[in-house]
Amino acid sequence: MENIVFWAIIGIYTVMKLFEFFTEYLDHRARDRTIPDNVSDVYDQETYQRWKEYSSEQSRIGLLVKGIRFIILLGLLLSGALAALANVSQDWFSNVYFSTFAFLGVLFIANFILSTIVGYYHTFSIEARYGFNTSTKKTYVKDTIIKLFISIIFGGGILTLLLFIYEQFASLFIVIASVAVLLIFLLINIGYVKIILPLFNTLSPLEDGELKDAIESLAKQENYTIKNIHTMDASKRSTKLNAFFSGFGRFKNVVLFDTLLEKMNNAEILAVLAHEIGHAKHKDVLKNTIIGALNLVVMLSLLYAFFTFDVFHEAFDVTTFHFGFALIIFSILLNPISLLIGIFGSFLSRKAEYKADAYAASVTSSDSMVSALKVLAKENFANLTPHELYVILHYSHPPMSQRIQALKG
Repeated sequence: MENIVFWAIIGIYTVMKLFEFFTEYLDHRARDRTIPDNVSDVYDQETYQRWKEYSSEQSRIGLLVKGIRFIILLGLLLSGALAALANVSQDWFSNVYFSTFAFLGVLFIANFILSTIVGYYHTFSIEARYGFNTSTKKTYVKDTIIKLFISIIFGGGILTLLLFIYEQFASLFIVIASVAVLLIFLLINIGYVKIILPLFNTLSPLEDGELKDAIESLAKQENYTIKNIHTMDASKRSTKLNAFFSGFGRFKNVVLFDTLLEKMNNAEILAVLAHEIGHAKHKDVLKNTIIGALNLVVMLSLLYAFFTFDVFHEAFDVTTFHFGFALIIFSILLNPISLLIGIFGSFLSRKAEYKADAYAASVTSSDSMVSALKVLAKENFANLTPHELYVILHYSHPPMSQRIQALKG
């Protein structure tokens, strides 16, 4: 039985990764398709050629990193090295918390080193050569250190909390863990603009003037309360643009990238913000929170059920139950389920984006929304010809040409 389970896990991991590589290949091939007429004016010929080169480099480095991670983990599983690391951590530390953190800490450090090296190359080679990077090496190091501490604090904190709940309240694990983790994520969302974002960027109140008056007028017209409107110095890292709403209820904040203010006119900016207000009007944040909560309950239920089967440890010759090792194997077995949930979630998200676009067009204008989308596509080097399967699997927003077609239709 243990031998069957062992090879079943290896098979699931291998098949899912090969499928992932296959979809990446399909999307890469789709870059040679003819651009749809309604977005043919986004890039001129020279810029489009640069986009194809840029996207090809992005694809190659992405596939390389995924391939390295796949080979390393597959090698660790087949050789028994991962199981040996779990056994050693339990031999060295009798305390379940120490053994778990020792085991996962080694994997975390290895992944962190790889991610840092790749991130550095991506930022100062690819992004720099194509004119997107404005960050300095000092800023990159600072960001990396801050992200490391945030990962340790939040990731380690949630892991400790889950382990504590499992150890102390095993029979109530699903209920207590679901409520606790959901509350943590809600608090992070509420405090993101005030606590986390300022660690990386400087936020300033939007200056008084025509744009601020227009935003406040739009919000009042649509009976939408905004507590603060901020601009963020995104230009110190990248030329790419964005805007977003954060928080709930009286904690709602609007954050505008300074690059957005520089490259869009007021009508386009209002259309982008109207799109975000549309999400609020359609209760998309609430819907996503409910879906996320249900998803969390399902995942934690499956995790708890998985913990009860000793065969998964015995298949890899792990001497006794190891919380950290169980999480790694569980994440592999969860891949097919996550794929299906992701497809459903992405479908709902794309549907919500169409509705938010339509709302924005109704309260501003269709032309302004179309123009804003084209600016975003051009400045962020959007893929105008993604493969259909890749869209189904990964796109939370519809392809640009389909959004514009819906707006004009």
